[in-house]
Parts: sequence; structure tokens; C-alpha cells
Amino acid sequence: MTQKTKLEILGPYTPEHEGPFALLCGVNQPIECNVHSVVEGSAFVTSEYMGRTPFIASVHNIKNAREVPVAREFWVNEYAGGGLSVYASKEEAKNYKVCLRRTIHVREVMPGESE
Repeated sequence: MTQKTKLEILGPYTPEHEGPFALLCGVNQPIECNVHSVVEGSAFVTSEYMGRTPFIASVHNIKNAREVPVAREFWVNEYAGGGLSVYASKEEAKNYKVCLRRTIHVREVMPGESE
């Protein structure tokens, strides 16, 4: 499993920030974007989320950000015959109950978190 990251907003857009930048729009998570130019309050940006199609966004919706690690989490079903299966969600793990001994919840402990 690879390390997941999320964007943490640092503050308003400033041209001195090397990136990443976050676009705030109608989705639950900030979207990483590339700021190509800014003219009078409008930013010319591209984003993987928009299929790399260039578009104009308000500078008020662009924020300086940084990537921070997100703890990985998964569920492991242990079966009577000794087999193990890994699932991304608790709900998915519950779908496979035949010969189930137990379900183990695994969450990565991040540096600085107390036990």
C-alpha cells in the first residue's frame, strides 16, 4: 500500500509560494492545481481533477497548501482455514462472512501521534 496524502491549507495564494496550491470549489476536498498566471484577481490554472483542461478561477479560491500524510486504514478478515483477505472498508469486509473467524481493523500510527 502506498502512502496517501491530503492537502493542508496554509493560507491565501501568494506568488512566492512554490506549491502545491489548492483550489477550493464545490467538492468536499481541496483540489491540487497548478497556477500558471494571475491577472487582476483571476488565475489561469490546470488540475488533474479537471482532466488538465486549462480554466480560469478566482484567486480567492486558490490557496497555498502543503501535502501532509494520511494514516492508512484497512480491515483484514481472518478465515477458519487460515486465509487472510484485506479490504479497504469495514462494509466491504462484512460482505465476506463465510467461515469468518474475525475481522481485524488496522490503522497506521503517524509520527507524533500518541498510542
